[in-house]
Amino acid sequence: MSFVATFRWSARILSGLIVLFFGFFLVAHLIGDQGRASRPLAWSDYVIVATLVVSLLSLLLAWKWEFAGAAIALVAIMTCAVLNWRILVPGALIPVSALLYLLSWWTCRTSRIATIVH
Repeated sequence: MSFVATFRWSARILSGLIVLFFGFFLVAHLIGDQGRASRPLAWSDYVIVATLVVSLLSLLLAWKWEFAGAAIALVAIMTCAVLNWRILVPGALIPVSALLYLLSWWTCRTSRIATIVH
């Protein structure tokens, strides 16, 4: 198995597990009875949830378009972390998965360029 395939499948497996885990809690919160807020929600709460959803969707997007999905995921999770750095405690694997996608994209791109040059 090549380095590209190893990075790509590591990113895909990790991102699949992340999306399933976070997706379960997001859906359960939306349809469950315990979905009431314990305090009035601020604008930052809505932005945090939106960026978390965007980062999860972009990890799925990275299955097809590695660079675009990884870049969007990194921007979204960093925006989320700027508003509340504690999101990185449970969400630390989101940037790891995005970086694996970027590494896969970069390795594939450099090997393709090396093939053309030689």
